Amino acid sequence: MANDTQGSTPPKMSQTQETISSATQLVDAQGLLIALWAEESRPSLRWLRGQVAERKIPFVRMGRLVFFDPPMVREYMAAKVILPRKF
Repeated sequence: MANDTQGSTPPKMSQTQETISSATQLVDAQGLLIALWAEESRPSLRWLRGQVAERKIPFVRMGRLVFFDPPMVREYMAAKVILPRKF
């Protein structure tokens, strides 16, 4: 008796599953601070939690746990840069 699953292609993943599987490694709040800022200029953990509470930076919540995708946060913050005016 032949197994029908042998040699068949795996089922297609949804777009959400593809996004999650191709995502970079998620880090916690402390990991994000270490990944994005030098030790001398690193903001406080309280500041980061305030940004999450005000929904100012992208994050992933899994139950009560909060995780960040460092490249996504870096890209978001780069888009928020205000350049000086030319006089």
